[in-house]
Amino acid sequence: MKKKIRRDLSYRSKLTSFFLLATAITILVGLYNYISSRMLMEDMTDLLNKSQELTSLYKEVDEIQNDLEVYLSTRSSDSLQAFYNHSNSISSDNNILKQDAEYTDRGVRIKNLTGMIDHYLKVLDETIVDKRNRKISDYTKGYQQSVKEYNYIGSYIKEIMSTDLSDSAQRYLEIQTEANNSTVLSYTMFGISFALILVIIVLFSYEITRPITKLSSYAKEVSEGNFEIDIAEEGTSSEIRVLYRAFGKMTKSIREYIDELKEKERLERVLIQEKYDNLKMKNALHEAELLALQSQVNPHFIFNSINIGAKVAMLQGDSVTCEYLENFADIFRYNLKGLDYNASLFEEANNVSSYMSLLTTRFGDFITFRMDIPEDPEILDFKMPRMTLQPLTENAYIHGISKLEEGGAIELKAAKEKDKIIIEISNTGDHFPREAIDKILHKKWKSERSQGQMGHTTGIGMDNVLKRLRLFYDDNDVMDIVSKDGITKVILTLPMNNKREMETWEYENDI
Repeated sequence: MKKKIRRDLSYRSKLTSFFLLATAITILVGLYNYISSRMLMEDMTDLLNKSQELTSLYKEVDEIQNDLEVYLSTRSSDSLQAFYNHSNSISSDNNILKQDAEYTDRGVRIKNLTGMIDHYLKVLDETIVDKRNRKISDYTKGYQQSVKEYNYIGSYIKEIMSTDLSDSAQRYLEIQTEANNSTVLSYTMFGISFALILVIIVLFSYEITRPITKLSSYAKEVSEGNFEIDIAEEGTSSEIRVLYRAFGKMTKSIREYIDELKEKERLERVLIQEKYDNLKMKNALHEAELLALQSQVNPHFIFNSINIGAKVAMLQGDSVTCEYLENFADIFRYNLKGLDYNASLFEEANNVSSYMSLLTTRFGDFITFRMDIPEDPEILDFKMPRMTLQPLTENAYIHGISKLEEGGAIELKAAKEKDKIIIEISNTGDHFPREAIDKILHKKWKSERSQGQMGHTTGIGMDNVLKRLRLFYDDNDVMDIVSKDGITKVILTLPMNNKREMETWEYENDI
């Protein structure tokens, strides 16, 4: 069972948290007071604005009625101009009242009032027009109608203002009650905040002093020579925990100091002996590597010797031997590059062609080889693991054609389908059982390789090819084997966009 590790906060973190908490409480209380007072002020302002709007409208109506009477009696242009100025002002105020009217009892009254004022202004305009057209009876009748509506509008405004005054008095009492409640709540919150902060301060001071006092008693015992004291770790904070651990390690190091000197001397002797043994092992490895190098034949010497033999055969007029040695030299040179080199499909096809030339020279008409690869740069330059196609072609000969008395044919084809390169190596021969195919495609890889798995020419078998293809393309479905009607086909389906970025090493040689 794993021991649970406690992670205590540091004093800095606790002080910061305490400060942030106190600040947050203060801000919340202040914010509550601000919002409460702001809401109360808005309510009072709204009451005053409503009363001011009606008072201003009543004054404008009284002045426009006076302008009408002056104009009807004197036809003064100044009174007419004043009339139109007041008319525009009343229309503007009336539109504001219409927009602010709500679906309440007061709102309905305001809408009725704005309708009366619209009709009243219309009557006044018609009366002015009749006066200017000298229609005495019409403007007299209009004046009487305007006086009637003027008196009714004034009474209606007074009625609304009276109701507003009554509602304002009631609302004022409510606002005063809310203000008192807000004040009481503010004082309560301040009191709770102060008490909470005081409690936190007391607890925090006790948390700091208690472990320090206990540690001082431990230090006194150690100073008196008691190094066997059992120090109980306090975990009130990370700083105190570190302090206790450091003190415990100090007392333990003093107690074990003499024993450590003896142990150090013993370990030094053991270390010297181990270094001596390691030196002897390295010398033995170097000797083994030297013997291994001495037992190897330089492959470049062999390759150069084959080239010299091909040139001698050419000078002697033996073209068949010359071609055979040149093809063998090409295969040998291709093998020298190592499996870390990634080749193009064009290079792999040339290597297969050289290998098949060796077989056709050796066995004559017993083997027929055909190769069909389009002259498409995307196909020819397609990158793949080196030594992929030659082992598969060799496998087609060993396990297919070599078992037929009458010989057979091997064919290499390549094509592009969407984002895949399809490579097909087919050979005539006996039927290949499905069980054997499944064993090849689905077997578990082993680190060791038996002789039966290895190719005759390169030592690379089909298992090795399949494993390298799967690792290179990061895909398990890169190979399929089909055996039907006396023809066995090895089909490689390779993605043009490789999932795995492989590191390639190209080795240059001067051969």
